[in-house]
Amino acid sequence: EGARAAARRMREREEREQRVFASTVDLERAALCECGCCPPRASQEQSDYCASLFSLDLLHKSSRLRDGLLMKMKEFGRHSCICDDPLFKDYILTEAAARSSAETFSMMSGEEITDQNKSYRYGAYRLFVAPTMANYGKGVRVRLPACFVKKVRELWPSNNYTGFSYSDLFDM
Repeated sequence: EGARAAARRMREREEREQRVFASTVDLERAALCECGCCPPRASQEQSDYCASLFSLDLLHKSSRLRDGLLMKMKEFGRHSCICDDPLFKDYILTEAAARSSAETFSMMSGEEITDQNKSYRYGAYRLFVAPTMANYGKGVRVRLPACFVKKVRELWPSNNYTGFSYSDLFDM
C-alpha cells in the first residue's frame, strides 16, 4: 500500500510540474493554432501551440523554454511558425542533426538504435530542448509545440506514436 501511495504522489507531482501555463490562462485559448502548421485538434493528444509560448503567461519550466528559444532563434517574429526559423530548418530538423543526436544518445545510454525513424524523432526532440533549456536529467519531460511534433513526425514517420507521456522513472 505504501509503494502505491508513493507512486500516486509522484505521478501527481509530475502532472503539476508538466503544467505549462499560469492558472490564469484560458487553456482553450492556449490550444488555438495561430501559425497554421499544427495538426487538427481532434487528431492530437494534449499539446500547446508555438504562438502560445510567446503570448501567454507561463510557469517556470515553460518560461525557461520560451526564453531559451528567444535567445537561440535567429529570426524570431519573422515567421508565422517557429519551425520556419533557421534554428529549426537548418539545425534541429535536419537528418544529420537528428542522426547525430540519436547516435550520441545511443552511445551514452548503451541502447542500440533499432528503429531509425523513432531514434531520429527522439533525437530531434532532444535537440529542441537541449539548446533552449539545458539538461534537466532523466525522466523530466517537457511538452513540445504541436507544430514541431507534427513536422518531426512528417520527417521521420511511424505507424505508431507514443505521444507525450509522463516519466516511468518513479513508477513502482
